[in-house]
Amino acid sequence: MEVITTVDKDKRDRLFADLRANGNELERQVVKFSGNEPVLGPDGKQDGYWKKYKITGHEGDAQFRLAFRSNWSVAYPNSGG
Repeated sequence: MEVITTVDKDKRDRLFADLRANGNELERQVVKFSGNEPVLGPDGKQDGYWKKYKITGHEGDAQFRLAFRSNWSVAYPNSGG
């Protein structure tokens, strides 16, 4: 399988449409899907942020949340060579 991944959903959708319309018979079997990936900081470790929550009218403790971003992909069978 050939997989192309981007963080730009519109770019993924244009690529999908182009492969369906103009690709060879293998490329026309393209599928599109999405996922997520960790956001890494300058030190190479996963970034995150602190968030406070309001619970029944009062503010709760802050929790550290790991940061992720969406990614968008297309996949199609490759010709094997």
